Amino acid sequence: MRGGTWDRPSPFVVCQLFLGSSKLTDDIRRSSVLLLLLALALSAAEPKVPVTALGFSPDGKTLVSGGYKEILLWDGASGKLVRKLGGLAGQVRAVAFGKDSRTLAVAAGVAGRSGAVALLDLETGAMTPIQQATDEILAVALSADGKWLATGGTDSTVRVWNLETKAAPLELKGHTDWISSLAFSPDAKLLASGSADKTARIWKTDTWKEEFQLPVQITEPVSGVAFATEGDLLAFAVGGPEERAIRVWRTEGAFKEIDSSRPGARNQVMQTRPMDTGACLPLAVTFATGQPHSRMVVGCTDKTVRLMGPGGNTIATATGHTDWVYSVAASPDGLRVASGSGDGTVKVWGPAGKLLMTLGAQP
Repeated sequence: MRGGTWDRPSPFVVCQLFLGSSKLTDDIRRSSVLLLLLALALSAAEPKVPVTALGFSPDGKTLVSGGYKEILLWDGASGKLVRKLGGLAGQVRAVAFGKDSRTLAVAAGVAGRSGAVALLDLETGAMTPIQQATDEILAVALSADGKWLATGGTDSTVRVWNLETKAAPLELKGHTDWISSLAFSPDAKLLASGSADKTARIWKTDTWKEEFQLPVQITEPVSGVAFATEGDLLAFAVGGPEERAIRVWRTEGAFKEIDSSRPGARNQVMQTRPMDTGACLPLAVTFATGQPHSRMVVGCTDKTVRLMGPGGNTIATATGHTDWVYSVAASPDGLRVASGSGDGTVKVWGPAGKLLMTLGAQP
C-alpha cells in the first residue's frame, strides 16, 4: 500500500506469471485464465480519485483540478494536460485563484488526520504554507483584490489572513458545524460561509462582524455558496431529506439602515428564495457570466450539471458523468463550464450544456 492506495499488480503481469510457465497443466491454465478475468474485473472496478475541486484562472487560460496529493493544470482552451504539481497534504478539497492567475490557494487533507492550506506559484511550483490543522480543511477563498484569504474546515471556525500585512489570522466564530464553502463578493466587501449547521452566514470585510444568518428558517446542510458575477445575488446549495434546492438571497438593499420600528423588517431583508432541484441534491454551485444576467451552475448527486437562470428556471441539464458531481467552475467569459465528478473525470460544457471535452481520468 502506498499513498493511501493499493499497488495492485497488473492483470497482464498476472497473466504472464501464470500462463508463461511450461510446468502448468491445462487445468491450471484454464484456472489461470479465470483468475485473469477476475483480475481484469477488479481492476476495472477500482474506485477513481474524485475531482472535488476545480477552478478557472481569471485570464481563462488555465483550468485547475484537484486530485489526491496533487493538482492538475489543463489548457483552458484545448483541454491539454499542461502540468502536475504534487506534494500536497492529501485529497484536494478546494482551490482558489489569485487575481494574477499565477497564485493558487489549495486546501487539502486526510479525513480525521490532517489538513493544510498553501499558496502555490503555478509558474515555479513554489509552495508557501499558510495553515496546518489536525483534520481536513474543506473550503478556501481569495478576494478579488488579492488582500484576503479565507479558510474553513471541520473545526467550525472561519479564518481570514491579510496577505498584505501577513498578520495573524482573524477567527470568525458563529458556525456550529463544519465549514463546507466560502466565497467573497466581487467587490470584496462581503464574505459568505456555508456550513453543515444548515446556515449560510454573511460577514462584512471592513468589520469582520457577522451581519446575517441565512435562511430565516433553517432546513438542511449548506454545501456550497457563490456570489453572482454582478454581486447582486448570493446562491447557496441546500440538500437533505426536507429540502433539495438552491436558495438565493438578494444583497441589494440588505445593508441599508433597518427601521427597527417596523415589525419583521430585519427578517424581510433576510428572506431567501428556494429553487427546487428535484432529484438533484446539490453539492456545489457557482455562477457563469451571461446576458442579461449570470446563470447558476449546480453540481448534483444525480450525476448531472444543472444550468439555471437567476429566477430558478432550468436552462439546460448536462448529462454524461457516471457518479456524483462534486465541483463546478466557470470560465471568466462564461463560455465554458467545468464539472468534476466521483467518476474521476473533468468535463467541459458549452453555455447551453453541450459537452465540449472530457479531460480524462485522474491518475
